[in-house]
Amino acid sequence: MSPDYQELPTVQFATFVNKYATTDKHPAETGDIELSKEFMKAMVEVAKTGKMPVLRVAMWHNISKAGLEYKNFKLEIKQSKDVVVEEVKEEEDDLPF
Repeated sequence: MSPDYQELPTVQFATFVNKYATTDKHPAETGDIELSKEFMKAMVEVAKTGKMPVLRVAMWHNISKAGLEYKNFKLEIKQSKDVVVEEVKEEEDDLPF
């Protein structure tokens, strides 16, 4: 990683074929995303600089041990050279939880 960029938290999640889809109007795949408190704090810190937090996504095709095809995703906060995210202490965050 370039020394100009920080190591920020990432989020990983997966989507699976929607076995309940019966029409083209139903989603082809579904999944859940859990955003960690650490990830959300990093997004808030970017927003505090006046910049809109932009997330980069990467996706891989996988097959589970049970033989189910799924897509694995990784989200990360896109960084530019002028964005610096500071460490936030637990008591200083602006999150409601």
